[in-house]
Amino acid sequence: MGRFTSRVLPRAAAAAFGAALITAAVIPLGSDPLPQDRGASGAWQQLLKLATTASVMHTTAHPDDEHGGVLAWLSRKGGVRLSLLTLTRGESGDNAIGSELFDALGLIRTEELLTADRYYGVDNQYFTTVLDYGFSKRLDEALDKWGRENVLRDVVRIIRMDRPFVLLSRFQGNQRDGHGNHQTAGLITIDAFKVAGDPNVFPEQIREGLRPWQPFKVYIGGVREDEDWTLRIDSGEYSPWLGDSYSNFARRGLSFQRSQNSGRLNVAPGPVYGYYRRVGSRVQAPVKEASFFDGIDTAIPALFKTLGRPAPAGVDALLATVDRSVKDAMTAFTLADPSAVVPALTAGLRATRQALEKSAEDPEALFLLQIKARQFEEVINRALGIDFSAVAQLAAQRSAAAPAPFAQPPDLPPVVQGQSFEIHTSFVSRGSMEVRLETVAIEADPGWSIQAMGPVLQPAP
Repeated sequence: MGRFTSRVLPRAAAAAFGAALITAAVIPLGSDPLPQDRGASGAWQQLLKLATTASVMHTTAHPDDEHGGVLAWLSRKGGVRLSLLTLTRGESGDNAIGSELFDALGLIRTEELLTADRYYGVDNQYFTTVLDYGFSKRLDEALDKWGRENVLRDVVRIIRMDRPFVLLSRFQGNQRDGHGNHQTAGLITIDAFKVAGDPNVFPEQIREGLRPWQPFKVYIGGVREDEDWTLRIDSGEYSPWLGDSYSNFARRGLSFQRSQNSGRLNVAPGPVYGYYRRVGSRVQAPVKEASFFDGIDTAIPALFKTLGRPAPAGVDALLATVDRSVKDAMTAFTLADPSAVVPALTAGLRATRQALEKSAEDPEALFLLQIKARQFEEVINRALGIDFSAVAQLAAQRSAAAPAPFAQPPDLPPVVQGQSFEIHTSFVSRGSMEVRLETVAIEADPGWSIQAMGPVLQPAP
């Protein structure tokens, strides 16, 4: 239907660095940040994401298959841009909390997974078009029911959309995975790694506007300590920003997948090791690795080198400015006043936008720089303590009378053609830096009529 944008200008930042406008997108209903993602804790974790170009796509077969502790460790400690690709929505699983099955259960499990994703720190959640048809004992059965090429086509498409540096498969693609759907997820992940960069594979996707992309490396999970592993991750490491280990924090998210686990929460007090084997790579890396990104330079100034192409004139200097701005912000960061990072970040955002203009002919660089610009905007909003909300309601529901105590606001039913409704916005900045809200706008799809109601901006008393 549409989306909201607001234009806000921190006055102190403007004085030091010029009028750099910051765009703040409304957070979708039902996805308010967790307490750990607000305030100083949230700003710091966003700074970690800003400092790197690292990205990982984790692949599974069903909701609750994911290695949540490792996902939280990657996103919340390493600042990795994180996506989760789940082949199905778990439509044919059991339901531990109700009588809903099949499509209805798929809806429930989707929402449960999206809730868990917030704890894991997932940035993008993807599903394919295949359906969960029940427990499958054999790989060949799953491939027969789904069609190997159908699954591969979907996974390749999502890789070309998300363009991760690293693929991390929960499963191995063999009998150890047990479930035939699990085996398929492991097998297809490895296959997709090999072909997603070939424009002759699924060329219709290229004609639609997608570009080939082969990740730098691919790993499989489920490896045991006494086997040939490449990398060991301890997701039981404690995070002072979360007040718990990454593993336990992720398990709290997993406990919300109640249709599968009835809400059980099993925490671990010590180390939680996961072992992964590298099964494909197009970069040089040691046999035993310390990171999924060994052999991949994820520093901001190395963006073009990592992509394997020369930087346009002047862009290297701009990327160095971006990197320096992020480091300056991390040095200036304090728990008592997170907004102290905003002047440095404003300079970094301005340099990023300049780099975007100079890199307009390079779609790969544009993709990464656009992500970086959004991350700058997000961390500035977090550091300033900005809260922007919009509530839609029927015009007839507007009343000057105060609502009854504890009364819930009336629901807006599905909107039909020709119906009028109102949208009321609220903007709050809680940081120490004075912020001036310049405009509020609605960007709607064609066919919608938008009319301002009275004052565009009305300060709270």
